[in-house]
Amino acid sequence: MAGGFGLRVWVSRRRFYRRGPGGLQHYSSYSKAVLSSMIEGFLLFVSIPMMILGMLVLFFWSINLIERGRYIIKDSDKTEKSIAEPTAHFLVPAEKGFGSKKISPIPNNHSLASMSCLG
Repeated sequence: MAGGFGLRVWVSRRRFYRRGPGGLQHYSSYSKAVLSSMIEGFLLFVSIPMMILGMLVLFFWSINLIERGRYIIKDSDKTEKSIAEPTAHFLVPAEKGFGSKKISPIPNNHSLASMSCLG
């Protein structure tokens, strides 16, 4: 994109400094006038696709960054959920001896529920 913009500025600057007080471009010979006009016209024509391709590259690059950020967020959510399971280590006896036991929010024993303050 910058290359296309730079070409357009360079050609416009050359044309500006070739102009005389009347606003016409002055050349030392006819062949230089024809050759300069053809080359500058071609460069202006080439600069347009360069700028369009530059914009497309920036657009797809930004989409790629956004998608990569979404995947990173999804991966971090998965790891947080698997790590966040509450366990009690050596606080609650497991089925066979002491160990880690999953803590459930609803007690399975009705005797533990009857010991609560609610009644």
